[in-house]
Amino acid sequence: MPLADALSFLPGLATRPAEPAADAAALTRLAEWCGRYSPWTAPDGSDGVKIETAGSAHLWGGEAGLAADLSRRLMRQHLGHRIAVADTLGAAAAMARFAAAEGAPAIVAAGGASDALAPLPVEALRLDAATAQGLRRVGLRRVGDLYAMPRDALACRFGDGVAGRLDQALGLAPEPLSPLGETPVRRVRLSFAEPIAAPADLARAAERLAQDLVRWLAREAAGVRRLDLSFHRIDGRVEHLRLGTARPSRDAGHLAALLAARLNTIDPGLGIEDMILSAFAVEPLGAEQIDLAGAAAAAGDIGPLLDRLGARLGFAALSRLQPRESHLPERTSVQVPIAEKEPLKKAFSHPLLPPAGGRGRGEGGLAGEDRCAQPSPSHSLSRNAGEGIRPVRLFEPPQPVEASWLLPDDPPFQFFWRRRAYRVMRADGPERIAEEWWTAGGSGRADDIRDYYRVEDEDGRRFWLFRAGFAGGEAPPRWFVHGVFA
Repeated sequence: MPLADALSFLPGLATRPAEPAADAAALTRLAEWCGRYSPWTAPDGSDGVKIETAGSAHLWGGEAGLAADLSRRLMRQHLGHRIAVADTLGAAAAMARFAAAEGAPAIVAAGGASDALAPLPVEALRLDAATAQGLRRVGLRRVGDLYAMPRDALACRFGDGVAGRLDQALGLAPEPLSPLGETPVRRVRLSFAEPIAAPADLARAAERLAQDLVRWLAREAAGVRRLDLSFHRIDGRVEHLRLGTARPSRDAGHLAALLAARLNTIDPGLGIEDMILSAFAVEPLGAEQIDLAGAAAAAGDIGPLLDRLGARLGFAALSRLQPRESHLPERTSVQVPIAEKEPLKKAFSHPLLPPAGGRGRGEGGLAGEDRCAQPSPSHSLSRNAGEGIRPVRLFEPPQPVEASWLLPDDPPFQFFWRRRAYRVMRADGPERIAEEWWTAGGSGRADDIRDYYRVEDEDGRRFWLFRAGFAGGEAPPRWFVHGVFA
């Protein structure tokens, strides 16, 4: 009724503004808290939580034991509740809202949903108010009254919703449960007789959970890539510690060390009563070679180092260079996240370094020719330094310079860069590199053709310069410094 009418009946009525968003957030937190009983939990409407207990009820001695433990914990948090357990979500929702009482869970025996639902009102089938009122108008007040009704007649008069809800409640039609979060591949749980809060106790518990998980990984010949350690506090809050590994791992000591390094981010509150370690990404991992002392022979393996960096900085902050086929030097490698499934290459050469003695096309897809140009009065760079040598440092993007040169194919005899003049004493080139005109990103314009030169100034500094475009073209050529040599 309207608030004014309610206050006329009871002037001392205590009222409070409704907060639907806060209520929905609290219900989501409660569904997350129920994850101690099953990884398949989700809010149900605006006032319920649904839990898939198949495969986990035996951990509490059966469905009655699970319901009793859930009721006891909810009462400790001063949360009013009604609990029902049934074969289907529809039957459980109906029994919880119309049959169960606080402190008296309604547990429907296997195959007994039809008898349990029969005396309940039709509203128990989660129908809207208009449909429920229409059913009552024709004398269908109880769920059992619908059993004898032909499905075609119900659908013709009230739509497919009534028959669909009835079939879902009786298990004749599927009703999937979409869990609140990602479902783990495997999880291990540790409960404590008394709540713990000391960092040392949390570290020991994390180590024990890691050992339990590794035993399962060893049986499955698998390694874990993503972990989630959840801490269930006695006040109902759930703290999470999430981490990943660069490569699949089943080293209990290594995983426990990664977890222990992040425990300072967890607020235990008044105490932790449950800890659950979940594996969300698992990949095949064969047997590893060990040395005579029984330790893994991991010489040269940087996986543990990457894991420690990722645990502190986050794997989003770590990347590696991946070679890519391209003619342009700045496109011959790309940064990819270190957590991607593709492993690091054991022999990773510099992406811009061509094969030894290789003229023409190199590893990065560089094509061109080398010839010596001698601007007077300088001399060319020594040819025994190797052809097609690339600088150890590239600028991205290439930095523009102002250059002066004589003939079209000559290197510059002087250029200005960063407000400083450099006089060229020796030079090699040009090496022509063109954009991939046949790809979507290539334009094929003459301005995109580059002539590269290795030049040395009066003080022995060496630069990698290129000229974009041709002399006498539509636009004057432009000069850039693309890199410097050590």
